Amino acid sequence: MSSYVESVLAPGEKIVHRAAISHWKFLLSYLVGVLFLAASLGALIILRNDAGTSRIMAAVAFAIGFAVILVAVIRRSTTELVLTDRRIITKRGFISRDTVEMNLAKVESLHVDQSLLGRILNYGDVTVVGTGASLEPLRGIASPLELRRKLGEVSTPAERAA
Repeated sequence: MSSYVESVLAPGEKIVHRAAISHWKFLLSYLVGVLFLAASLGALIILRNDAGTSRIMAAVAFAIGFAVILVAVIRRSTTELVLTDRRIITKRGFISRDTVEMNLAKVESLHVDQSLLGRILNYGDVTVVGTGASLEPLRGIASPLELRRKLGEVSTPAERAA
């Protein structure tokens, strides 16, 4: 199955850079999920004498933990941020889809906000500012400075024509 971005590329348009949401953004979801998975194992071990109750408790805890981790993984993998040689494309969502595209000629700047922890772990929030509008901030993007560097390397169509 091809990605959304690959399905909307114009003839001759090339992908310059793909950005992804950092796993650090989902750390809390991963931790909660692992705690529920551990609780399911604990319920089986501690309540092994009461097989019916321990299995029900373990199954419920396992289902919750698995669901929390699965939702985080799906949210991460269904969010795309792609820089092509002509535009920036963002897509969020699996069942419902939210997409925004901005031609590079309309891009004025790219803002990167990183906390101290974000600088250490190499993630941050990215906002693309264009003429007349800006994209909604993309939170928790991995390697945001690489995206900014790649945007600076890509020339706009007007610059190529000159």
